[in-house]
Order: sequence, then C-alpha cells, then structure tokens
Amino acid sequence: MKYFSDSERGALPRTNNEIPYNVWCGLVAFIQKLIDTGCFGENFPELCPDGQGCCGTDERGFSFALKAEIMGVEYPFFTEKDEKPNDWMSKRVPFIPNYLDVLDLIQFCYANVSKPTQGSYHSYYGHHHIASFDRATGQTDFLEKVNTIFTRNGLAYELLADGQIKRVTSGALSSVIQQTPKTFDQELNDLLEHANRKICNTDVRVRYEALKELWDAFERIKTVAEPEKSKKQSMAILLDNCSSDPVLRSELETEANALTSIGNSFFIRHSEISQIKLTDSNHIEYFFHRLASFMLLLSKNLV
Repeated sequence: MKYFSDSERGALPRTNNEIPYNVWCGLVAFIQKLIDTGCFGENFPELCPDGQGCCGTDERGFSFALKAEIMGVEYPFFTEKDEKPNDWMSKRVPFIPNYLDVLDLIQFCYANVSKPTQGSYHSYYGHHHIASFDRATGQTDFLEKVNTIFTRNGLAYELLADGQIKRVTSGALSSVIQQTPKTFDQELNDLLEHANRKICNTDVRVRYEALKELWDAFERIKTVAEPEKSKKQSMAILLDNCSSDPVLRSELETEANALTSIGNSFFIRHSEISQIKLTDSNHIEYFFHRLASFMLLLSKNLV
C-alpha cells in the first residue's frame, strides 16, 4: 500500500543507518504475529499431542535456533529493560539491539517463514491443524512488509528475494559506481571493484574497508599513467589528460592534493595513533563518494 503522505511529500531519503526504537518495536510485533499464527511451523513445528500433525510454531525450538545463529537477539523479544538506580524504584528504558543483529534477525526469519493453510479443527485441544505451508508466498509477504518498514522510516537497507540485505546507496553514488570503467591495469580494476562492492554492505566496518581500498586505488592510479616516472610526474600527466584548460586543471590538482591529505590525516591509509578514525557511516559514504567521483574522471582519462 502506498501511503497518502508518500504522494504528497515524496518518500523519505534512504539515509538512516541505525535501527530506531519504533522500527524495532514494529518488527517485534510483526514477527511475533507470524510466530503466533504458525508461520514458522514448517521448520519449527509445534506438534499436536494427539499426533495429528503440526498445529503452530514451536517457540522453544525457534528460540534455540535463533540463539545459535544470532547471539545479539533473544526470544521472547523485548523492547524495554529494567534499570534500577536504587532499591526503591524501577524504571523501564527502551532497548534496541545492535543494528547488525536486527538485520540478521530479519534474514533468519525470512529463511524460515512460510504461509500456513489452516486445516481441520481439533475440538479437544481447541486448535486448528495446519494442512500445508507455502514458502514462496510467506517469503514474499515478509519481504514486502519489511521493505515497507525500511522505506517508511528512511532506512538505508533493502531485503532481497535471495534473503540478502543490501545497503541502499544514494542515486548519485550508485551512478558513479556503475560508470566505473575497466582500465588496462588489473590490480587497479580489482581495487575499484572490491571497493564498489563493499561500500554497499550493511556493516559499517566493511564500508570502512571499502574506503581504504578506494584510497589504495587512488595511490595506484597516480603511478600507472607513466610507470617509469615518479608518482608526482605520473599524476601530473594524468591530470593533463583530464583537462587542457588551465583554470580547471588547477582545480583538479587542488582536489587531488586535498584527497591525498584526507587519506593521510584520517585512519584510511595509515594507522598511527594520531589518525582520525571514522565511525559514522554517512561520513564514510561522503568521503567515498567524493573520491569515487574523482577516480571516475581519472579512469576515463587513463590512456
């Protein structure tokens, strides 16, 4: 369903990396409903005591399997925890697992969800048996619901039909990545390919690796234009290839020097204590986008 506000103001930009409290609560409510209606009964069947087949989800089995694969989330789920400053008062405070654990939970549920078809009614136990399960329909419904939650809250994630979750990059960055050409230097191509793939990862640590590999590619492209010359001379020739206009050529050199300084100042190319470590995924994407755009220009003029 498309909400009215989407038509009026447009969809929110998909830039949020952390899972907010309201999203965690919504996911808990959604997954709990699936558990209660037997949607995980195909892989975790609760069996009728009379031996007449599956009648729902075995919550204990679901909990144990979840605990074995995702250590940061426990079932039964909870959205608050007790905080006790002293003996006479208790305060309930919001609880949100690490965003990576939440995304892993979504993948775990997607891999195990099926749509049940209600069977006969068992009057003695007051439950219905489940006649059959439809894995494809269950996964499709789950995918659509989760992606609606992601979209409505501006989260930079998307659940795919193969069960993987990809990071939604900005349209501008995606365009730069897709235009990256192949050069005559295979090592350079590999660095660019690995960086472009890792920047789309959901884990901020992997995105940081992407940034480092892109800066490695930047250092390499400075030398491949004229391998027999010094790095500074080779880079000057490459910048000459990019533009013959003196004003633009000067601006490109200024940008090259600025990017080199960023790589040296931040925890990107070096690991000294004095290096500034990046922790915000948005900052990582900004620096990546800035250098990726410059690398696209350089690669196109690498002859």
